Amino acid sequence: MVNELYGKRGLFFTENNVVRTVFQFSISAIIGVIYGFMMLNETIGEYINKLLPSTDGPDLHLYLPVVVTVFVYSCFIQKKQRIVLEKISFSCLHIFVALLSCVSAVVVLLMI
Repeated sequence: MVNELYGKRGLFFTENNVVRTVFQFSISAIIGVIYGFMMLNETIGEYINKLLPSTDGPDLHLYLPVVVTVFVYSCFIQKKQRIVLEKISFSCLHIFVALLSCVSAVVVLLMI
């Protein structure tokens, strides 16, 4: 019992759920910013337009790679004991953060 109380403990910030959650969302934001740079550089736009050509309406399919990437990342980092509705909402929040960071990165880069 004494060993359990004074045993080795991890870093103090790894046990804090708030910091862990912020770190997870920052990774999603980084993915969105990287995709925003790739969109402006038009490296990924050419490949997507070849695979999914769009003639009418907005080109919302350009954001499909960032949505799929963040969804897969979100599924890997989630705990298994969560409820399915929690998992879906957490994944949607990750996707929203990634898309928001992607759009803001594109706007900032266009202003510079």
